[in-house]
Amino acid sequence: MTIWIDPPAWPAHGRLWSHLVSDTSYDELHVFAAAQGIPARGFEGDHYDVPEEWYAALVAAGATPVDGREVVRILQRSGLRIQKRRHERVVRAVPDAPWLPPGSRADVIASRQDDAPANTVVVRLVLLRGPDLLVVERPDGGADLPSRRVGDGSVPEAVGELVRELLGSPAALAPHLVGYVRNTVPTPDDGYPWPTPKACFAVFADRILESDDASVGTWRGWSDATAELSGRHWWPLVDHLDRVAR
Repeated sequence: MTIWIDPPAWPAHGRLWSHLVSDTSYDELHVFAAAQGIPARGFEGDHYDVPEEWYAALVAAGATPVDGREVVRILQRSGLRIQKRRHERVVRAVPDAPWLPPGSRADVIASRQDDAPANTVVVRLVLLRGPDLLVVERPDGGADLPSRRVGDGSVPEAVGELVRELLGSPAALAPHLVGYVRNTVPTPDDGYPWPTPKACFAVFADRILESDDASVGTWRGWSDATAELSGRHWWPLVDHLDRVAR
């Protein structure tokens, strides 16, 4: 087992932070972090953020000190590095995602960027009305967020078409990006329908007045929506949005 840590040099929330990583697996990293009492909320998809006062104790517990650039190189060489843009946060990483071809991964990334990634193929909309969430039925059964393929157009065009489908035209909404799920599929099987090696599924959000309504779908209270949708791979973005709003 090799766990690595860089010096506390990254400022945030009035203190300095280190990055704690593994060169083998996320499971190894989680085991070490749990043994040292590092809270799960410190996990950022491919590393733990730990405050400066923990540094000496983590080195004493077996973490190997390296500089910050070497931490990045270690993650890149190991294949555990998760790329993200500025103002983005990995809220869930799923190596060997069971719904994808073998050897693939899915990363759920919360974003404060204005635009979805360039390789976005589907947009979904979190449409809120008071405490309720709009839910639609999937063609194969079960519940889903309203969604639309991007196709040959742009992501903003797909979002606009989805809003018009739900609310009619003109709809005075400007949904903002919440985040996206990124599939990384090195070796697709014959039935995989999306571009490779990477395809993104963006989640946008907006709110309508309680006096307004949508032309399709049904409204669910938050607890009912959670029961129906929490198993979907993109749900951490919706849950993250709810926690930020509160």
